[in-house]
Amino acid sequence: MKTALALLSSLCIMATQVPPVAETGSVSSTNATYDGNALLLSGHVVLDHGLGKMIADEASLQKQEIGKDFPFSVIQLRNEVHLSLKNHAELLCYTADLDFNSLKGILHSKEGESKVVYKDAFKKKKENVPFSLTGETVELLFSKQGEEGKKTDYAIETVLIKEDVLIDYASLFSLTADHALYRTNISQQTTEFQGIITAYPKDSTTRCCLTHKEDVIHADMVDLDLFHSKLTLLHPTGRLVTSFIDRTDQDPMRFSSDQLIWDHLANTLTLRGHVQIEENSLGSVTSSDELRLVQTLVKGKHLLKEIHSQGQTTLVYTHPSFDKPHRLMCYGKMDIDRNKLHATLDSPEKEGRVPSDKQIYYEEEAIGVFADKANLEYALNDSILQPVSLLLKGNIRLFSHDPKQPPRCGVADRLNYSMTTRTLILAADPGKKVLFWDESQGLRMSATEVHIVYDPETKQHTVKGVGKVQFALSPEEQLHLKQLFPYYKVTHE
Repeated sequence: MKTALALLSSLCIMATQVPPVAETGSVSSTNATYDGNALLLSGHVVLDHGLGKMIADEASLQKQEIGKDFPFSVIQLRNEVHLSLKNHAELLCYTADLDFNSLKGILHSKEGESKVVYKDAFKKKKENVPFSLTGETVELLFSKQGEEGKKTDYAIETVLIKEDVLIDYASLFSLTADHALYRTNISQQTTEFQGIITAYPKDSTTRCCLTHKEDVIHADMVDLDLFHSKLTLLHPTGRLVTSFIDRTDQDPMRFSSDQLIWDHLANTLTLRGHVQIEENSLGSVTSSDELRLVQTLVKGKHLLKEIHSQGQTTLVYTHPSFDKPHRLMCYGKMDIDRNKLHATLDSPEKEGRVPSDKQIYYEEEAIGVFADKANLEYALNDSILQPVSLLLKGNIRLFSHDPKQPPRCGVADRLNYSMTTRTLILAADPGKKVLFWDESQGLRMSATEVHIVYDPETKQHTVKGVGKVQFALSPEEQLHLKQLFPYYKVTHE
């Protein structure tokens, strides 16, 4: 076996009359033959190249053009191919065809056996975070670096991996797809999408699948930002093993949206567009705009710490004291805090006021209420999360929404509703009055407060006025109710 530089020098002089170039690299193998255009090597082939170190059982090296540095521009490697790149990344495959004229390469696996593997790592806070891509074939795009007269270095700009692709990120996330494109961080042209792996399904009938521990998400496309540990998923649907309560029998949260941004370092998942989540202890939440889940790690489990939504949001939940679910909807912001066991909702304002069509809306079995703001309090008993009271504020409009029941309505500044006792209290600010009408009881009332108390035995409601009470409404008060509730029946007393 000849030494590398001696072999290259003699071959270049015999075949091309080109003198050897300094620092061109080296070639070694057990056997070598040369036919004037190609150098054929076999037996523990080792190439020291500007891309990195190449090892294979067989190699074919095509002659380089005159004036180039490395004497061979097209390298074909066969059987047990291992590429160790200068940036410490590795490629394992069965065959590799590398063309340094076109700056392209293609790698294949052996049918029915091991796949092509691309392994790399990047530094984050002084530690190496590994990741890998595997598939049937890989297409590489190179960039050329170096100064004239010196050895040329090459780097991989993109890695396109195809067919039955598996991506592993630091043993935290695994992602399956039909094909994926990795844009490394050495591009000379643009910094856009550098350090990002984008995974795609085969067609419109298939999807990518992301797995994180017991979390499973399907999506039409996935971007994995390696440096920021952030994932962006298109049209995701799936399950998250996370909840507000720590129970072994708790079902996973189900969700869907137009987009999901998962910031793993910040423990947040931001869902955008047509958002829907189903969580047993909380109920179902839908949002037309954006909903953000904040997680916290407790004894190795991811629990929900907070939920924040923006835009039209609806919370539907059940309570053991009621036969039908309750609905709470807002057009501004909704914030649910697990530690404080409460939810706050508000409405968007226009010129300092909340438009009537943008108020918060609450609905239970018999009544509906509009308000400007809401506070929903929870209780956690025996690992069961339940809403216990609702406080509504600002421009309260209460009415019965069941068309089978006699109508009733009321206006107030505040409403307190105990879901445990089913007692409802309407209250007015100082100097103002609560107005209330119940047709079934022939009741018209103005008072400082109006209490509606439920009797669980008779399943009937009792209405009681508190403070300064009048059992008649002035023409102005009746007109006010008529404007808000067209079905109100004006009397002329």
